[in-house]
Amino acid sequence: MTDLSNRFNPAQPVPSEPPILSVRGLCVTFDGPREGLWGPPKKVQALDNITFDLARGKTLGLVGESGSGKSTLGRAIMRRLPLSNGRVFFEGKDITAVKGEALRRLTRNIQLIFQDPYTSLNPRMTVLELIAEPLLVHGLVSSIDEARDQVVELLRLVNLPVETIDRFPHSFSGGQRQRIGIARALALKPQLIIADEPVSALDVSVRAQVVNLMQDLQQELGLTYVFIAHDLSVVRHISHDIAILHRGHMVEMAGRDAIYEAPEHPYTKVLLSAVPEPDPSHRRNGGVNAPKTLPTQTLAFDGVGCRYRKCCDKAGGHCQREAPPFAKHEGGHWAACWHVGMT
Repeated sequence: MTDLSNRFNPAQPVPSEPPILSVRGLCVTFDGPREGLWGPPKKVQALDNITFDLARGKTLGLVGESGSGKSTLGRAIMRRLPLSNGRVFFEGKDITAVKGEALRRLTRNIQLIFQDPYTSLNPRMTVLELIAEPLLVHGLVSSIDEARDQVVELLRLVNLPVETIDRFPHSFSGGQRQRIGIARALALKPQLIIADEPVSALDVSVRAQVVNLMQDLQQELGLTYVFIAHDLSVVRHISHDIAILHRGHMVEMAGRDAIYEAPEHPYTKVLLSAVPEPDPSHRRNGGVNAPKTLPTQTLAFDGVGCRYRKCCDKAGGHCQREAPPFAKHEGGHWAACWHVGMT
């Protein structure tokens, strides 16, 4: 029987190793409603100047409210959306303009875990067919029967009974279906997995099991994750670094403890203050004086100065005149804010 764990050849993170994923100035623009009956469509900036690095074997948590651009960023990294500007590097290679067969080969190394386990699996296919399909499409096996041993090993990796291999998705719970989706994503031995809110559709009691499974797989197989979510407690549990998105802009990025214990950006403070804390004596730093919601002026931004100056008690004249760049601050903390000394 095939030993799948050896096929992945996991690599341990090395401090001097270059990042597995680098994003530089990424922008995505969509066509919006037309200006009048015959006018050209308005341009909607879904993502603007997104920049970050992701180390091999680590997890970057992407956090933001609905419409912030999290899923769009994940799809853009996988080259499922055209970029209006910027570049994406995977393992040091520029993949910004890949297409055709090169893009098809790229998908073997970058896989996606979908949000909804109920609609992401074809109800007419068995577990064997679902997990073996990527192997067939990429020519790694010539038949379903040839893939059976590999599918059996994948089921064991995600802690599903081997005897479920010939069952259909309707006979599984939501958590079990998501495990099938994870096994399907692992079939091609990817190095990077984009997890688009993989536990948001699951019961609270099941979420921890799936998140713990993903962490175990990361340790065992050397996987790298971009973990997209809006549940801040889940993101803190699984992520090494956390990036905060709002309205298509990355406003802050740092290690998970730095984000939760010492947030620098006003929007991050607002976001954290919205998380219920059972014990008031353990309120997060920065959350005590943060407003519970963003003021209307922040949402109806006029394009001048810092968008968040109305909810920041440190806003000064510079904030009124010019928007701060997303830059590296002391301690390796990235934020779009004028009030922290830049390195």
